[in-house]
Amino acid sequence: MLKKYSDVLGLPVISAIDGMKIGTLKDVAFCKDNKGILGFILEKGIHAIKGNVILLRDVLSLGNDALIIDNPNCLLEYRKFKKTCELQEDTKLRGLKIYTHSGDDIGIVQDILFDYKTGKVEGVQVSDGLVQDILMGRNILPFLGKVEIGINNILVENEAVEEMLNTGGGLRSRLEN
Repeated sequence: MLKKYSDVLGLPVISAIDGMKIGTLKDVAFCKDNKGILGFILEKGIHAIKGNVILLRDVLSLGNDALIIDNPNCLLEYRKFKKTCELQEDTKLRGLKIYTHSGDDIGIVQDILFDYKTGKVEGVQVSDGLVQDILMGRNILPFLGKVEIGINNILVENEAVEEMLNTGGGLRSRLEN
């Protein structure tokens, strides 16, 4: 099931064992090498002593209203998580510029679509700028073919752009109806 990055931020994290709220989802840990997610980062709270990272394998479900984990004992300290997963730097996809292999500027990553069961990032929501977003809506760019994620940019195959889905419609589609 696909989830949007912006929709999961702020969700409560609940333990399936006792129904207790463990914390609030603060961020998603992305890995640019496998183009997927590794886990979820919680805001520091009462469980900060145990840790504030939940690995993807410890997630039972991620619904519209909460993230459910098996046991609070599965929380990892962030430093231990970075070592275990061999993360050199925090990967932030939001705000990266997107270019095609032919050198065309597609826009900026506004949101990320991922499958929490597989951990795979399936695509990104692209912004062409405020006016264009209002008029035309935002598009979803699927991660097809070779996708290179750098520090400042994402490079995609031209075929992925051809498969870009118009999801927003914008004002133009409303005026045409």
